[in-house]
Amino acid sequence: MYAGICATCARGRISVALKNLRIDLSPFRRTALVWFYFLTSTLHAQGPLDGYLKGRGVLDVVPSLSFNSARHFFGAEGQRYKEGFNGNTLAFFAEYGVLDQLDAVFTTAYVFTATQSGLQDGSLHVKYRPWYRPLGRGGFLGVLSGLGMSFPLTRYDMLAAGALGQRALTLPMRLIIQWDTPYGLFLNLTGGYHWRLDRLRASDIETVRRVRPDFQPVEPASFYTVLFRIGFPAARYYVDAWAEYQHTPGGSSFVPGVLDLPQAYGVSHTQVGGTIYYSENKRFGLLCSGAYVLAGRNTAQMLRLTVGAVMRLNSQKLP
Repeated sequence: MYAGICATCARGRISVALKNLRIDLSPFRRTALVWFYFLTSTLHAQGPLDGYLKGRGVLDVVPSLSFNSARHFFGAEGQRYKEGFNGNTLAFFAEYGVLDQLDAVFTTAYVFTATQSGLQDGSLHVKYRPWYRPLGRGGFLGVLSGLGMSFPLTRYDMLAAGALGQRALTLPMRLIIQWDTPYGLFLNLTGGYHWRLDRLRASDIETVRRVRPDFQPVEPASFYTVLFRIGFPAARYYVDAWAEYQHTPGGSSFVPGVLDLPQAYGVSHTQVGGTIYYSENKRFGLLCSGAYVLAGRNTAQMLRLTVGAVMRLNSQKLP
């Protein structure tokens, strides 16, 4: 869900005009912006964990296709740049009920853009519900915790033109509180903190310093997220609406015309979205979802539309 930059003259993305000692970074800027557009991706926009459990032996598999479009890009300090973008994401999500109170989740995606296509980062998570209590006539209240790891599935070159990610190694921890009302409606509040474990490579820093001798690198910064969701699940359909806030207090920021390492950019955003799901039986259903980024830092004003299928497999509980 990201795209990177090229910092080598050999690849033709940065040309040095020796005559007047000026650097033409406009191709770099166009390529670097593709990286930001996928920071609000199908898989990571809301996080892979919700307030429900599958149950022991139940496996849900969800392939989906997203259509991503943006006209503007948000830089540091509220700066907005007019930059257009279109790209698609083929995503895969799977959740398995290891125990009645414990699920395992896997996600990955393949990105298609005009400049580059390839396998993205993946993630593994576990979700555990230690507490679920009736509230009398007020429904039920549940508390879940989640722990996981996000990682690159391929060793792509961060500084190659069309690189697809931050090459981030992240350890996310989430606390999920969900109220299932007696009327079927549910309210969900999810908070998360994401530790960035990856560090900049000396070879990448050296590549940037060939163009910027005074470059002082900033290591990737951890970030946190807050998500509110309201929804209604029924026998054959499900609908929800949500709002998410992500904030990175540190990291570097994109500056037009200045070569940097996207791995260290601090990404923040506020976005809203929703999902509609319909199924004629317990084994197969179709979903449609959308999301829109309202504002942010180092990210695009992205509109994302997603269609997908939900398949329930290897279930010991379904007829």
